[in-house]
Order: sequence, then C-alpha cells, then structure tokens
Amino acid sequence: MTLSRRDILASSAALAATGGVASGAPAQDEAAQDAGPSPEDVLLEQLQGGWILRELEDPDLDENTRQQKAFMVIGGGFLSINLQIAWDARDEDEWIDGFFQSGVSRIWFERSTVLVAKGLIGVTTNEEYELVIEPPGKERRYRVRFHGENELELAMEDGPTFSFKRLQNGPTRRDRSGRLIKTEGR
Repeated sequence: MTLSRRDILASSAALAATGGVASGAPAQDEAAQDAGPSPEDVLLEQLQGGWILRELEDPDLDENTRQQKAFMVIGGGFLSINLQIAWDARDEDEWIDGFFQSGVSRIWFERSTVLVAKGLIGVTTNEEYELVIEPPGKERRYRVRFHGENELELAMEDGPTFSFKRLQNGPTRRDRSGRLIKTEGR
C-alpha cells in the first residue's frame, strides 16, 4: 500500500492529537475538572463574537464634528479591531484630521475584570496622521463591564471608554462543538 503525502500528514496529525492518551499521560486532575470554569473563562466566553462601537468617551478627543466607526471581533483568545475616527470630513475631501487603528491581539484576563490585549500585528496613525506599524507585543489594558448580555464597556486606564453593542449573526449560530443554538430574542 502506498500512502500519499496527504495521508501521512493526516495520520501524523491524528497521532499527535491522541499521543498524550496513548502514551499513558496522566489524566487531568478530577478536582480541577469538577471546579468548573474560572471567572476569567466565563468573561472570555461572554466576549466571543462581533461587536460594533456605539459610543466613545474621551475628554482628549473633540466631539465637535467627530465621526467614528469601529468593529471588534473576539474569537477564542484573540481580538481583532478596526477603529476609525474623523473630524471635519467633507464630501469628496480627504480627512482634515483623523485617527485609525487596526490590529490583532492575543487576550487574557488579569484580576478578573482587566482584559489584557497584547498586539500580534497592528497599525495606527501618529500625530501627523501618518500610518505607523505598531511593534508586536504592545499591550493595552481595559476594565471590562457588561450591561446586559449584548452591551459591553471597555475602559482604558487614563484613556477612552468604548461602549460596544453585540452584532447579531441571525436567528441561529453554532456552539464550539458545531451544534446549532437558537439566538432569537438575544
């Protein structure tokens, strides 16, 4: 029997996935399994999905003629965000003043309500409104507060407060095992 490269890779992946059990690796501590999810795991699960910016509060950003838009997607332990702010934008003109930030971060919780986002890749604008690549590893910290199931507030220490509303996927979505979950009324 001749195995293709695809067959060999698939077999290797399956072996690697089951290797811990097959090699007699110790099972997880039963007490840890019975303890249930940590408060941080529960918060991270609540954050999963897509979010749209509803409001931005920052005393350093002039609200006069300000336009803003942001989307954030959280999946697993990763956060992706795209934030755009413009002032004095006119028809068919480029922004007079503006701010842009986009990137992907690895996220985790500290002290139960402090979300840490450590940048993997990102770009932002500087004071001259030029795009600048952010160095990997840049950290941002946010205090997390939920207002019901579908509203979220992220507040930076000595910085802006972002209020987001959950984006709805439609009448159904899938859980992590692939089963359909009805989300009507969410």
